[in-house]
Amino acid sequence: MAKHKTVYFEYFGYGEQDTIMCELCESRIAVDIMHIIPRSKFGKKRKNEQDDIKNLCAGCRECHRDFDDGRKWTTKEVQEIHLRNLKN
Repeated sequence: MAKHKTVYFEYFGYGEQDTIMCELCESRIAVDIMHIIPRSKFGKKRKNEQDDIKNLCAGCRECHRDFDDGRKWTTKEVQEIHLRNLKN
């Protein structure tokens, strides 16, 4: 399993067989754990920050595509939604 998926699953206590709902639309099953800020934006000196739980969000394929294409979700919107889902 990729490091970012492991970080996400461990944080929320999920197993590989668990059903995870999309954090954005909440109506479809998440098939991706996506980076809110793209990995390429971190560079070598900040590479360890890219897989921080604050930068990882579960998304269905449609929401992930809409976010990547900038059609529906902005980075700020996704961050706000995701941060509400983190444990306090």
